[in-house]
Amino acid sequence: MFLCIGVMLAGLMGFGVCAMRGRRKVYGIYCLILALSGMLGVLVCLNDTDWSQSDRIARPDPGEEAVRKEYVLSVEDLSISEPYQVTVENRHLTKQELENLFSEAAAQIEHAFLGENTSLDHITKNVELVDAVVDGSVEVSWSFDSYEAVNLSGELQEEALTKEGSLVQVTATMEYEGAQAEHRFSMMVYPPDQTVTEQFYELLEQELNDRNAKTGTELLLPEKVAGHALIWEKRPQKKQYQVLLMGLLAMAGVAIGRKEDARKAKEKRDEKLLAEYPQMLSQLALLLSAGMTVSHAWERIVTGYENRCAGQSGELQEVPVYEEMRITYHQMKDGLSERTAYEQFGERIRLQVYRRLATLLVQNLRKGTAGLSRLLEKEMQNAFEEQESEAKKRGEELQTKLLLPMMLMLGLVIVIIMIPAIASFQL
Repeated sequence: MFLCIGVMLAGLMGFGVCAMRGRRKVYGIYCLILALSGMLGVLVCLNDTDWSQSDRIARPDPGEEAVRKEYVLSVEDLSISEPYQVTVENRHLTKQELENLFSEAAAQIEHAFLGENTSLDHITKNVELVDAVVDGSVEVSWSFDSYEAVNLSGELQEEALTKEGSLVQVTATMEYEGAQAEHRFSMMVYPPDQTVTEQFYELLEQELNDRNAKTGTELLLPEKVAGHALIWEKRPQKKQYQVLLMGLLAMAGVAIGRKEDARKAKEKRDEKLLAEYPQMLSQLALLLSAGMTVSHAWERIVTGYENRCAGQSGELQEVPVYEEMRITYHQMKDGLSERTAYEQFGERIRLQVYRRLATLLVQNLRKGTAGLSRLLEKEMQNAFEEQESEAKKRGEELQTKLLLPMMLMLGLVIVIIMIPAIASFQL
């Protein structure tokens, strides 16, 4: 402490010297910090100093925690001088204070015990069995003279209760620092209160049970219960709404199915058109190389297709690409310009390769057919390459689809092999 006082005084003197020489802002701040630290040290020493007599320690009040004091114990005869910790327990209550504490605890016990009930003379709801009262300083244990009406959790046993009520003697044992006291009181336990509606349903169920106990072939529903007139109506099943809902679902299913069928039919038709494209190009290029014009070559292909179909069965067996060519041929025969007919041919099929063919035909109508055969041969070569690439792609997809069945078959084979082996081990 004296060191702190010296540091505080030195700091103040240094700050005064710096202020006199005009260096308060330069060095004065350091001196001021030194003086403040010394002052804080003095305050800490004053706070830690016990000004009371060293052989007397104030004991904590009842219920408070024990206090530990640090001392330096010196015994000259034994040459002892070492730190020693003294534990001071809280002050114990006098007999009168203990009686007052148990009286306060008993009042709190009864108040807490009621829970949602209003009086001990009419208990209709579960009671509260608290473990401690008076801020937790007094511990409480419970017992009843009979556990038929209430259990040790404070729950009412409704099946054992009667409208006349059950008298139950309650004993609350209070304990504080080894001292015990008992608080006894009584309560009347009744069945839980029922609303008017609950009472009505109870009487209705009783009436129906009485009528079910009869030997008649039919059950006659009661017309009046507890003075209340009853009207019985069959509850509508609302099956018509279910039927309507099923109809709507069926309509949606048909619409989705038709759309899916149309999509699959279009995909199948497009696959056929792509597969027939190289052959159609080959025929067209061959006829053009023989010296025919595009329109004459087109007519020759269509008439040949119609003759083949008629010769086979008397009915046209449709091949999508030749059917589209036949439509185009009859359009030109009916007066539609050759250019427009080729453009519509590409638009109807809606496949890139056929649109490209229609563009080639339209362009060569302007420039002439000099280089058309060479372009068609190149287009035919590209078509064969695309067809080959598409075939490889389908083969890979087919392998992927077959992977799952193959794995299932492998698992089945493993099971067939392992079952006899396991059976032989068991034998």
